[in-house]
Amino acid sequence: MRKGEGTLSSNIARGDLFLTNAQGKAYRLSWDNKSSSKKDPRTLPSGKYHLRTYRIEHEEKGVSWHISGTAHKIQEIEVLAGKDAMVAIDSRIHMGSRVSGKRGMMKISGTKGAGLTIYRSGARIPIEYRVLDADKNVLATGMMEYG
Repeated sequence: MRKGEGTLSSNIARGDLFLTNAQGKAYRLSWDNKSSSKKDPRTLPSGKYHLRTYRIEHEEKGVSWHISGTAHKIQEIEVLAGKDAMVAIDSRIHMGSRVSGKRGMMKISGTKGAGLTIYRSGARIPIEYRVLDADKNVLATGMMEYG
C-alpha cells in the first residue's frame, strides 16, 4: 500500500466488485479463493466509491453458477488512507411478486435491492412461474423475462 491508498475487503470468496469513484473512473476488484478461506483486501486510492455491480461465483458438482447484482448505486463506500473498508454482500436471492388485475410482476433482487440475474455455466437460467388462486388452481404459467 502506498501513501494515499487504503484497502477494501469483502466477504466474497470468489467473485468481483465493480466500483466507480467520484470522477467516474471504474475499478474491478476480484477474489478467487478456491483453495483458501482467506479473503485478502484489495488496494485502492483513498476516496468515495459507488458499488455498481457485484458477482458471486460458486461451483457445485462440476457446474459453475454465479449471480450478478446491478444498480446505479448499491452502496457508497469510503476508502481512507491506511485503513481497511469492508463491503459485505448478501448472497441470498430475494423474490417478491405482485398481482394487479390481470397483470402480475415478479421481482428477483439481490443485496440492497439490486437487480439480480442468475447464471449456470455462463448463461442466464430460465425461470418458470405459476400463478395460483386461493384453491391452488393454476391461473397462468410462463417463463420469466429478465430485465
